[in-house]
Amino acid sequence: MIKTNSQNFLLDFIQEISNDKIGISFHSNADLDAIASSLITYQICKKYNSNCCIDIKPGIAKESKLALKELNIDINECNSDYDKLIILDAAGLEQVLDIVSKPKKGILILIDHHSEGQLYKNSKLHYIDDEASSTTELVVTFSKELNLPLDEKISNLAILGIIFDSNKLERARKNTFESLAFLTEHGNYKKSIFIYHNIIKYFEEDLSIRIAKLKGLSRLLIGKVCKDLIIALTEIGSYESLVSNSVIQSGADVVFVIKNKESENNRISIRLSDRALLKGLDASYIAKLLGEKFHGEGGGHKGASIVSLQESENIEKEKFFSYLVNLINSMCNKSEIKNGNKEI
Repeated sequence: MIKTNSQNFLLDFIQEISNDKIGISFHSNADLDAIASSLITYQICKKYNSNCCIDIKPGIAKESKLALKELNIDINECNSDYDKLIILDAAGLEQVLDIVSKPKKGILILIDHHSEGQLYKNSKLHYIDDEASSTTELVVTFSKELNLPLDEKISNLAILGIIFDSNKLERARKNTFESLAFLTEHGNYKKSIFIYHNIIKYFEEDLSIRIAKLKGLSRLLIGKVCKDLIIALTEIGSYESLVSNSVIQSGADVVFVIKNKESENNRISIRLSDRALLKGLDASYIAKLLGEKFHGEGGGHKGASIVSLQESENIEKEKFFSYLVNLINSMCNKSEIKNGNKEI
């Protein structure tokens, strides 16, 4: 469902970016969707205003760096402050705290495909479509409507952004394929898929990632919820999203991975299996509840979400696991009552 505060978002968006210095940025440790959508937005911005740049202070994930290097893409980084800020692929304030206060005039524009978090409340202009497979899909649609052709490098990167964030098109919709069709007119789909497999191979073979996955599995707390679902909790210092996926692939249904690094705020990655989704569980709703209870902010998608917690928040693993078991069981019970399947 599209959520916006504009009757004609694209028209209002162009008016906002046509003057002053425009900064473009994304969530911390930016994945391929965040990077691709930012670079396309940069191309759109350059059509109307030569004074555009990308703020990379939140950091770029390893897979994004690999793709940028493979495609030989350079980013026009911001080297000074800007007047207006466009945030892509981020719903929560916790994800962008380092940069969200930068615009001198307080003009914030948000484009995202997650369930709305706190960030949209701080925006002058926002466009959120939580049914989209990716933020890249959204800005590619904008490019099509503006008759703005994308060069081959950016098109290839955008294909990667959609493939990764849609989980190899599992979350695709009609507009996803229309966006891919537009991109393949200007890019090389086969090259993007080749790079995709190279990135996957890197993560499968990288020693630090393999160690992180094994550590995550060795620290698991495991239980049963909703009669026949397996819930699992672990903690790790890095690669929590990859560890979450690994635990799901090992047979769990509801997975929580705590990232507890002393130099950073705690973060919880949530993943649900197809079985859990069929039970009516929603990772974005779970993340929202955890954010509210543990003084942070959570959001994302039905199958995968993130909770960012305040630095001072200390979580005791065993107590937290017990809380999660009760929470998930209560959600399943409510879902059964709603669907008329409550056993007597």
